[in-house]
Amino acid sequence: MPKEKSLPIVYGTLVFLLSACATAANGASKDDTPRGVALYENDPRLGEAVSRMCFVSSIDSFSDNEEDTVVLEVSPTQSYLVEVSRGCSTLDSAQSIAVDAASNCATKGDHLIVSDSAFGLQGSSGFGPEKCFIKGIYEWDEDAVQEE
Repeated sequence: MPKEKSLPIVYGTLVFLLSACATAANGASKDDTPRGVALYENDPRLGEAVSRMCFVSSIDSFSDNEEDTVVLEVSPTQSYLVEVSRGCSTLDSAQSIAVDAASNCATKGDHLIVSDSAFGLQGSSGFGPEKCFIKGIYEWDEDAVQEE
């Protein structure tokens, strides 16, 4: 095939591949499954949005980690649901989490440092931990009655 006739095929293929990548990057999916904090819309454990989560250096544990959210326990009586931006690929399989904040209080715009390694904040892939942008912080009441 002459070179001039194969160029439209190459360009058409490139446009298709780039549009497929853009669709995946935007989080478009075939179904309208809620993500992030929307998963907990009717959950009585979800409280009000807060502007900051203080005493982040004393985080005891984390739980309920999903693709875009995680519950951080700051003290035995205080927990927060933290929503991160899409693209935090290791959050749902995290073994270690830390907060990267300028002060002892984390706010929107700070980061979670997430690792899928149980041996501290290192990546099992050899590239190190993932930095996930904090999109929202919500009060979380683990003792609130959840409907079955």
